[in-house]
Amino acid sequence: MEWPKFVCPNERSLLETFQGQTFAVRIRSLDEARCAEANVRECGNTLFCAILESVIPLEAIEFSEDQKDIPLALFVTSIGKVRKFAKRLDLMRQSNMRVYVPANNQENLAGIRILSSLGIHTCAVIDGTGTNWEALIDLMTYAVLGRVPHASIQPFDFIASHYHPEAWTNWGRVYFDDVAEFLHLDAQGRVGLCHKDLMEGRFVAGSVGEIGDPSKFPAIKDRVQSWKRYFLENHPCASCPGWKICLGRLSAHPPDGCAEFAQEMIQVARQSKSLQTAPEGPSVWQL
Repeated sequence: MEWPKFVCPNERSLLETFQGQTFAVRIRSLDEARCAEANVRECGNTLFCAILESVIPLEAIEFSEDQKDIPLALFVTSIGKVRKFAKRLDLMRQSNMRVYVPANNQENLAGIRILSSLGIHTCAVIDGTGTNWEALIDLMTYAVLGRVPHASIQPFDFIASHYHPEAWTNWGRVYFDDVAEFLHLDAQGRVGLCHKDLMEGRFVAGSVGEIGDPSKFPAIKDRVQSWKRYFLENHPCASCPGWKICLGRLSAHPPDGCAEFAQEMIQVARQSKSLQTAPEGPSVWQL
């Protein structure tokens, strides 16, 4: 039986209850990254990445040589002013890091593009608030079809590389919320299907041991097949031409904007298939 990866806090007592599993560990500061890596490794498991949700912009975060080899998903509130971290750019480029930025305003979208052009891997967090769809389409086109060398921008690179005209594309793993790829644990080992569920106290099991075969566990099966409700409810998303790369993920948005984005993403993904080239620059941990 193959388990998904686990997302959990940096609690050694929890990690010690597992052997041979893969973990994305939530840390409270960059100073904790090396400790998290050691805890996972010494408990006989593998570190997928460390996750840090920062309440300050990227410009205010300090990086160190000791942390640059640790795979890091860094969620920030904004980029801030590039000139304020210009002296740290070389270290940031060398780091095994992806920076997650809310895609809810023009300044952040511009910042994502700037970081990518500087060789720093990024991810636009499309969370349903304040999305400028035209600007997001422009960023997506640059990310996938831009010919000038730049670092990857998710979720666009993931969608383009996994797109198949005869299949549906679930890009939830980019945000650690695809239950086929990740299960979430709190410090006591209770299981949630995504981080939001965990924070709101919605648990599907008191421990991993209660689940058995994850592919047959009812709550996991229901979440994997949650797309079916759009058809049962005759939801507008079910008839959207961009459905196959959305699956309702953008249903909280006004339908005119997200539908255009999804359709454009399909067209760009198709174009990218004929423009496959080797990635430029150093690699980063893979989703």
